Amino acid sequence: MRPFFFVTIFLSVFFTAAISQASREINKTFPLKANGHLVIDTYKGTITVTTHDKPQVEVYVKIESDDADSRDAAQDVEDTEIEIHSTDNNVTLHTNYKKVERNNYHNFWDWITDWHETSYSLPLVHYTIKMPRTAELRIKDYKSESHIEGLTSYLTFNTYKGSAEVFDLNGGIDLETYKGDVRISISTLKSDSHFETYKGKITVNIPKQSGFELRTDFERRVDFSTDFDVETHERNRKHHHYDYSGKINGGGPMLEFNSNKGDIRLQAK
Repeated sequence: MRPFFFVTIFLSVFFTAAISQASREINKTFPLKANGHLVIDTYKGTITVTTHDKPQVEVYVKIESDDADSRDAAQDVEDTEIEIHSTDNNVTLHTNYKKVERNNYHNFWDWITDWHETSYSLPLVHYTIKMPRTAELRIKDYKSESHIEGLTSYLTFNTYKGSAEVFDLNGGIDLETYKGDVRISISTLKSDSHFETYKGKITVNIPKQSGFELRTDFERRVDFSTDFDVETHERNRKHHHYDYSGKINGGGPMLEFNSNKGDIRLQAK
């Protein structure tokens, strides 16, 4: 029993170590003008963006396996490509899984003999970014967890079912999500902003003294609440279908919300 017990422990430690090594890192810095653009196009993992006053983007990426049972975890991590295109005005980061998907492809006979091997999980990609606070940020995501702080520019954010927290935004935002959970804290609203979700949750916090104009386009199953005095427009009394509008504190940039059956909160801070 003792030799078997020893082998079992050894194999357990070996495989645990192998799994823990199924990751790799990228660390690069690129020049970017204060009025430039940063674009992040990814699928799953995390996105953390903070800002500074330097004319450059500092990029740290960690790629790690999301499939502890995979015999090809290390290879999948290696095959996950981070495509980077850089100029003084634009830096683009793109997560490319094509090689992972191609190498995990199994033909019909493989599926017949070992069908469960056709199931695999794409690696997680974690972006940690420092960028000029005045540069524009554009994110296209599927289901990552995101944290963005300190932008004094415009943020364009598209996620299918990811979660996001945006803090200390001084500028504007165009947000679209299908069923994600997003919280946005606006310090100064400087330009028109748009929020759209099918059945996700969006919470927007804005200073109570802010001047803006509210406009909504809601279907009847939207749950909406606000701390501001707004006008209610009834479209369909039978189905409790309402829209809301109003000039808050004399008006200003537009805040526009569109949803089919989401949960929308507009809160004063």
